[in-house]
Amino acid sequence: MKRLILVIGITIALSTNLYSETIELTLKEALVLALDNNRDIKIERFNIDKSEGEIKRQKGLFDPLLSFESSYSKSELPTASTFIESGAVNEDGFNINVAVAGRLPTGTFYDLVKFSATRTETDSPIEALSPNWFTSLNFSIGQDLLRDFGLDVNLVGVITAKKSSDIAVNELEKRISEVFLNVEIHYWGLIGFLENLELQKKALELAKDLQTRNEIQVEVGVLPQIAVTQAKSEVAARQVDVITAENSVEAVADRLKNILVLPLSSQIKPIDDPIKEYKDYNLKLIIEESLRNRPEIRQAKLEIEKNENLRKFYSNQRLPKLSVQGILEFQGLGGDENLDRVNFGGGELDPIPEQFNQPGDAFDQLYNGDFLNWSILGVFSYPIFNWEARGQYIKAKADLNRTVIEYDKTVDDINLDVRNSIRELENGKRRIQAADMSVDLASQVLSNEGERLKVGMGTTRHVLEAQRDLVDARASQIRAIADYNIALARLERAKGTIIQSKGIVIK
Repeated sequence: MKRLILVIGITIALSTNLYSETIELTLKEALVLALDNNRDIKIERFNIDKSEGEIKRQKGLFDPLLSFESSYSKSELPTASTFIESGAVNEDGFNINVAVAGRLPTGTFYDLVKFSATRTETDSPIEALSPNWFTSLNFSIGQDLLRDFGLDVNLVGVITAKKSSDIAVNELEKRISEVFLNVEIHYWGLIGFLENLELQKKALELAKDLQTRNEIQVEVGVLPQIAVTQAKSEVAARQVDVITAENSVEAVADRLKNILVLPLSSQIKPIDDPIKEYKDYNLKLIIEESLRNRPEIRQAKLEIEKNENLRKFYSNQRLPKLSVQGILEFQGLGGDENLDRVNFGGGELDPIPEQFNQPGDAFDQLYNGDFLNWSILGVFSYPIFNWEARGQYIKAKADLNRTVIEYDKTVDDINLDVRNSIRELENGKRRIQAADMSVDLASQVLSNEGERLKVGMGTTRHVLEAQRDLVDARASQIRAIADYNIALARLERAKGTIIQSKGIVIK
């Protein structure tokens, strides 16, 4: 709910300020914008939807299949029977079949029901019934005993799809972490470049002020003409520095707007202050934390589990196909008497037995179970060389061994990532301390050279050098502070906590 309110608030603010002069953003607001707008993140979200669809597809392999089939035929069959003078039998046939069949995850296959009804009308004199109805109702169940036996084998598609979905979720977290890190890199970088731009503008003002003072002193004869030339040269150099700083600000701001999917015509003003707090880090504890939290570790473990399931499946596929099946069938027959039939015994025609002399008898017999057939069937098959199954097993085993090594490599990479991040923090800490001292000393030198110039003991060149040294020291200080904050973000990324540390929950 808090995140929803924050998103709504940011959206309203952006819609208000979209075409205004600047968009003020805290770091958390920038991260929330990236979470909702960044296209790389959106792509990964669709990959999760895709993996969820694959799970449903794999589950669909066990859906019962309802089938319906109907046909009509009209045929003229040649015959050499002496009872049929025309030499042909004409038949009209109508057939309907309804079945419900499927498979179970245990390797069981079944025909839950298989119903068939056929109506045949013929002019053959040797048929007692015309038209006649023949019906059958089948129930069957079978079980694979070797290949395709068991839950693990038959559910391998579902299990693999679920593992792939979990991998996609962790890939999303990984991508969000990468985007968040890029946001922080450019956010703190933009703050640093903005401060550097202000620094260069102040340096330009100092150079202009020195030029003005030197021109006055040259007019009164205190300084030579070369002092004005030196000051003008410094002003020109400072103008170049301002232009360079402005270009750097625009470049990093555009990159940040691209990550946040904001109009490039808009202006961003980061309003958070960088952190300068130092603290010690326990390398062993941070590595343990990173191995618990990094999505890459979870991904690597899931890949091992997925490939182990596939190895077991393809190992099973090397076995022969052996199945047993039981079939239970009810049949029925009924129809109207064929008055044109031949009486082989002479005299009057014998009446049709009562249980068959009505079309509905064919269905009554099914209901009553009058005619029952059953059978048990065993099937064995095996490819003589079985190259396909053996080859698939070799590939699956190689994939499993590969993912085990990839897991070890991931652990090594995370260890290295953590060590590098802590090293960057320690270096950043020392850089800030050194930069602070450099700024203090450069300020003192500039103050002394300014006083010396006032009393005629110093030169313009010395003052300009002191100004440049102070600007360079301050620029180094700005870069060190920005880099330190980026190093903090890199450490959170290395620990796998960059999302949680910002109080953002992914849904």
